[in-house]
Amino acid sequence: MYRRWQKDAVDKYHSLESFNTFLGRLTPLTGPNVLAVCDTADLYSVLSVLHSKGRNPEVKVNTNPGFYYFLANAVQPEASDAGLVADVSTGTADSAAVTAGDGVRREAVVPISSKSTALTSEMFAKFFMLEAHPNVSHILLAIIDDDGSVSLTRVFNYVQPPFEGPETLPPLEAAEGGAGGESDDEGS
Repeated sequence: MYRRWQKDAVDKYHSLESFNTFLGRLTPLTGPNVLAVCDTADLYSVLSVLHSKGRNPEVKVNTNPGFYYFLANAVQPEASDAGLVADVSTGTADSAAVTAGDGVRREAVVPISSKSTALTSEMFAKFFMLEAHPNVSHILLAIIDDDGSVSLTRVFNYVQPPFEGPETLPPLEAAEGGAGGESDDEGS
């Protein structure tokens, strides 16, 4: 059994959809601005990791530029105040964080293959052009190795001073609030 399904995630293994079911519901990327930074196996690896962590991933398609990403539940600091609830479907927020209807903050997770040779600063800038969240200030990059291992790392669309703790994490959308949360890493 894969390592990600050991420990606390064993009960989630049986509820993960199959690869073929996942492929069947993917909307094909078309158009001149498709960013080919990962394949469907990479996407499924990220889905698997996010599902095993209980992050309730939802695959999304950005059409211009064209790439897949996930909206996933953010890891919340235990003493945080989630604020007011916002409507994720419209991207509007009444506070600094977009939340699902149940008050859980959501954040964008963009899968990238570690073997991709097209990664430049211009390419990274395109990942912040989320149509559903036009003022995105940070995203999680899911970097997938050839063996299916996934590393999550937060990338900011600006220079970020060091954090003083998880409660200082800014909202995903800089101006109007957005999806955001705490990193899975202990030290972030």
